[in-house]
Amino acid sequence: MKNLNFLKLFLATIFVTTTALFAGCVDDNDDTEAPRLEISPKTLVFNDEGFPVDGSQDYFEISANRKWTATVVDDKTWVTLSKMEGNGSDKVQVSIPEGITDEATVMIQISNKVGVLLTEKVTIRSGNVVPKVVIYNETFGTMDASSNPAVTNYIGWDTTGEGVTNVTYTGEGTTIRNTGKSSAEASYEGSGPNVVFFSQTGVFQINKIALNAEQTTLKLTFGGNYSYKPEGATEWDNTFNTNQFNVALSSNGTEWVPISYTKNDGDSKEPYWIFATADFTLKHGINNIYIKFTASSVGNAFRLDDVTLSTGNGGQEIDLGTTDPTVSTTEASQINGTSATLGGSLVNMDIASTTEVGVEYIEYTGEVASINWDNATKAAATEKVTPWKVMITGLTADKQYAVRAYATTATGKIYGSIITFIATAPEPISIADLVTKIKATTTETPIDKDYVIQGIICGDPQSKNCSFGTLYLMTKGATTAGNAVTVYNTDIASETYSLGDEIKVILRKENAKMQVYNSSPQVSGFDPAEIEKISSNNEVIPVETTVDQLLDFVCMPVTIKNVTIEQAGTWKQEENKSVTHKFKVNGVDLTVYINKGAEIFKDKPFAAKTGSITGIAAAYKTDAQILPRNLDDVKNFEITGPTIISVTPKSLSLPATGGSEELMVEVMNFEGKTLNAKGLSGILKAEVNGTKVTVTASANPNNTAESQTLILSVDDGNKVEVPVRVEGKPSGNETIITLDLTNKDNYPEGFPTSKTEEEKSYTFGGYTYTFKGTTGAGYYFQATSKYLMLGKTGAYIELPAIPDKKLTKITLTTRDGASKKVTVGIVDTNDAIVIGGDNKLWNQDGGNIVYTYDLSESLVNTKYRIKVTNSNNIQLVKWEFVYK
Repeated sequence: MKNLNFLKLFLATIFVTTTALFAGCVDDNDDTEAPRLEISPKTLVFNDEGFPVDGSQDYFEISANRKWTATVVDDKTWVTLSKMEGNGSDKVQVSIPEGITDEATVMIQISNKVGVLLTEKVTIRSGNVVPKVVIYNETFGTMDASSNPAVTNYIGWDTTGEGVTNVTYTGEGTTIRNTGKSSAEASYEGSGPNVVFFSQTGVFQINKIALNAEQTTLKLTFGGNYSYKPEGATEWDNTFNTNQFNVALSSNGTEWVPISYTKNDGDSKEPYWIFATADFTLKHGINNIYIKFTASSVGNAFRLDDVTLSTGNGGQEIDLGTTDPTVSTTEASQINGTSATLGGSLVNMDIASTTEVGVEYIEYTGEVASINWDNATKAAATEKVTPWKVMITGLTADKQYAVRAYATTATGKIYGSIITFIATAPEPISIADLVTKIKATTTETPIDKDYVIQGIICGDPQSKNCSFGTLYLMTKGATTAGNAVTVYNTDIASETYSLGDEIKVILRKENAKMQVYNSSPQVSGFDPAEIEKISSNNEVIPVETTVDQLLDFVCMPVTIKNVTIEQAGTWKQEENKSVTHKFKVNGVDLTVYINKGAEIFKDKPFAAKTGSITGIAAAYKTDAQILPRNLDDVKNFEITGPTIISVTPKSLSLPATGGSEELMVEVMNFEGKTLNAKGLSGILKAEVNGTKVTVTASANPNNTAESQTLILSVDDGNKVEVPVRVEGKPSGNETIITLDLTNKDNYPEGFPTSKTEEEKSYTFGGYTYTFKGTTGAGYYFQATSKYLMLGKTGAYIELPAIPDKKLTKITLTTRDGASKKVTVGIVDTNDAIVIGGDNKLWNQDGGNIVYTYDLSESLVNTKYRIKVTNSNNIQLVKWEFVYK
């Protein structure tokens, strides 16, 4: 019995101890649930215009039961996240600018006080990024390195990648260490703990990374650290000087070629690890590559970690000489029934060492291995270059052929591998029939067979007012809708084509795709080499149409008459930035789009007048636009006389105490002319000094605001009106609530930083507001660009009611670049418009714009709402509410 009692006591003790141990291992919030972190999707793909490609999206969802953080690694500053941290499940919006060809990684982690619990990654890919293949990666392992072993004696390598079978390591003055600042804390997601440590002139060499002949566009990355404290100094020097840490490449380990690299700013902050990148292109394919790192510093100071060699998009050209000579056979291209283009290239041999290059081809049936190449036709390249192409004619349509490239040298012929193809002719298809096929698709869809289309280039590729790589192609002489298509490939050399060129384009089913993109029928993925110019200088007659029919004529040239704009301006002012202008046609908006690459429009002004505009009918998503092809398309708006181009800012608001503000006026053809200012009186006056106008206000003696219109004019030219407002004198019993919405500290804890639709109340500065978003927009604080987002139709902010006072004025300031299509009104809680709160279209241009609602019949102790009344959103940087 004593032994049994002892056993019970022992087991109880074990149970209590074990329970205590497990209780000590849960998260800091005493949540006993196992940590959970799931991400979906794990890859987001964007096109080069910054929009998700079909089948992808611009957000990822986090399913978690802990606080989490999201970090963009490797200093990829072009990625913007709507939220960098959160608690529990959430959605994170991803934004990128246009023109990016790169790949980034977002690391999501949940942690507690002990450290990281779980990690997931999201890949962000933009543009035509070559899929990454890791050829070599080394983290230097986790083996005990307390003895600081020389790299030649170390056995704890952690080498991975498809080309590492025969990799070895050598070095002088380099050891493996796990001391100093750890790369595990670096912003690029370093591995730690072991690193290569360099003496003053240390050398570390990676030998025999295997490559195949096609792997010539490569990316080398590594982590680096510099930590040195000079004698007598009190501070460590952590600046990583690339001139003192050199990288070189070799094909044989004997002859070296230096390579340059870039680094991020990791050495400006703890733990002082930089992330280095070298994008390069090998001039010749090689079988093996060697990498050497060499330090040249005043002390033992450099550390190296996380070396990766992968495929990439290429960069600086590196010539590493030759190794084993081989010939590569090129896939057959431009197959047109009775003809095809064949070819090959040399690998690890100079063209000068050959006497002839070309191809051998033969029609065959059965097995390739049974071909008798003695019966093949030999076709030498007309020019001895590498790569070479040979145009073959006289083929039999729909027959199967085999081809191999060859190079003749002093020692004989070297043959490439055998490629097969069928001599099938593409089927002619009219542009109208192709457009019908495209409009029947809902996503990017492969072409169902080989086609050839023929038409007239109706845009102006030389002017570049289109997305890079775009040709607008229409049926010759067409005047009806549905007869034009966008031909898109970023490898198109637009400068080789002109308005009026007649061309043929072959679309191959193995690579060409079709889709409706931004409401326009588009084909892509074809080989630009299979564009054939038939003729030039063909007449292109635009179709006269109206704004409401623009989308019917997408990709076709059109002319819109009776186009008006009240304010002169400049078609394009900034380099590498697109711009839109709002014109009117019988009261209806007409959006005129100027692409970032259309430099012929830069600094070219337009007049405030009425005329016709010609251009390509296009769309942004589903909104119609017109894209002038060249300056001739907008010649009706050419400025010939003195003109005010712009006034900055476009309106003025001064406090009740008075003050002064300056207006800067941009003019054209101003020589010998005078700028005039009229329209102000009483407490307001204007003084002109050249093209600068100073507006001065005396104190407003009244409780109501003073509003006047300043009229600026130039001799023999146009006029521009500038609204000027001086706030009313406070009555003494007012409550004024003002809030800077760009400051994150002004938001209450828990206010969302990603799209939220839920109706919920939050307290700002002691006052309670209720927010309600709608599907697809919601409300949130945009932490990167710093503004309050609210949208779309039906979304609102319910304002507080102040005891014994009524809301009399609402002043809202939007951010520069906010929507110019949103309409906003002021309603009561029954959704009735308040007098003075009528819907306004927020469509002003230029910087932060102020919109004011003066409420004349609001009630005491009553709540009112700022309501979005159409399918757009507002982006606020400030609000001010006056209660009396």
